[in-house]
Amino acid sequence: MTKSRQSGYYKAVRRVSSLISNTDKELHEILDGIVRSTARALTASASLLLLDSERKNLIHVSSWGLPKSFILKGILDPGKSLKEVETSKPVIISDVTSDDRVQYPETVNKSGIRSVMAVPILIDGKPAGSIRVYTREVYEFTNQDLNFVSTIANLTSMAIDNHILRDMTVQIRREADRVVNPSALSYARPAVFAHPSEKEFSQILDFYDIEWIYEPRSFPISWENDRITEMFTPDFYLPGLDLFIELTTMKQSLVTIKNRKVRRLQELHPDINITLLYKKDYDRLLAKFGYGPLAESRGRGVAKVLYSSAEIQNRVKELANQISAEYQGHNPVMVGVLRGVFCFMADLVRQITIPVVVDFMTISYFRSGTSSKAHVTKDINLSVEGKPVILVEDIVDTGLTLNYIIRHLKEKGVSDLAVCALFDKKARRIANVPLRYRGFTIPDEFIIGYGLDFKEEYRNLPFVGILGKNSESSLSRSGNEKNSK
Repeated sequence: MTKSRQSGYYKAVRRVSSLISNTDKELHEILDGIVRSTARALTASASLLLLDSERKNLIHVSSWGLPKSFILKGILDPGKSLKEVETSKPVIISDVTSDDRVQYPETVNKSGIRSVMAVPILIDGKPAGSIRVYTREVYEFTNQDLNFVSTIANLTSMAIDNHILRDMTVQIRREADRVVNPSALSYARPAVFAHPSEKEFSQILDFYDIEWIYEPRSFPISWENDRITEMFTPDFYLPGLDLFIELTTMKQSLVTIKNRKVRRLQELHPDINITLLYKKDYDRLLAKFGYGPLAESRGRGVAKVLYSSAEIQNRVKELANQISAEYQGHNPVMVGVLRGVFCFMADLVRQITIPVVVDFMTISYFRSGTSSKAHVTKDINLSVEGKPVILVEDIVDTGLTLNYIIRHLKEKGVSDLAVCALFDKKARRIANVPLRYRGFTIPDEFIIGYGLDFKEEYRNLPFVGILGKNSESSLSRSGNEKNSK
């Protein structure tokens, strides 16, 4: 190694050490500086990747000298991408074109990268991410190169640790009665959202503890010869649901362009799940939680009877007969989620002919502008460990609430969990929750009656109807999972 290269390493380590000791800088500024110093010292490109809060995916936090198409190439799996994080050992690949440890070989080749060195970042002895260095020519990394990047990885670990401790101190001073769990803190840089609706949507996902990645990757969708001419970057990826989401809350011309891009993406990658939320869908989602223009409008009674009392009772009896036959000899626990389920639950259990045990639970609901998490405000009193449970819901639309409740009940060790929903509004589904028993599949309308309310009215109607419209806006197009609780 030349003296100039060795001197560059010493200077880079001093710069990084100075960055870490600067208490005025935010973590993302420090990490950006670490990556920049590393790349310049090696006359190469570099990136910093950190595990997400569930430790399932690697997220690009900072980079230097890399094309955007490479940075957004896709979700990185620690077990498939180089594996330095999985093994906690450095990885050096002299020629990436002939190595199966590269997760996205085509994108890497198009980016002109030939050699890579990856050094894991350990925090409290556990892998938390990686520093990666890339060259555009085949390069044999030396032991001195490895020692330098390993030192940088250790300093990065120290920077993150200092940041967590500083945040903990601030939190403790602000809320002396609150215990902060550092393992629950995400190492990755907070997203900088391009539109307010994206931030609000992320808050809804956070509330229901749904892991998300903002603008996770860019998909090439058009080429001219071998050159990429157009790419599409969905707004969100939900790893737990394996779902991409694109918000289309802006003007119609942009909606048309996004529709075309989504169709093209589905043509090229039919295995990818992606959902578009149009402005009307987003307004309905906000209305579900009592916010937005639709939630402010007032209904005018029942515009149309959707299902009569007799139709509902006949269907409830059919569901009860099906449950009685399939659970013969198993004595399931029936769990209802209050409040909208009380009419359906009462009629259903009275029609079931096998022994059942009944319990109820309630959960909190999202409030716009807050960062609090969903929590069970009244849990079931019975022990369900090792027992079959039937979760009874009145209506399922987005599935976010139901997805949260299912996870909560599964953590109690149930032997089997089935969902019985009287109304299924598939048009508004985000979380693809399983429904074993379904009463009616309904159109995308705001329904009332038989326990379902609008601002606490109409629950006592014996039938189910569509809420009337007024002259200013239409709540008949709004979601109403909220009114069932």
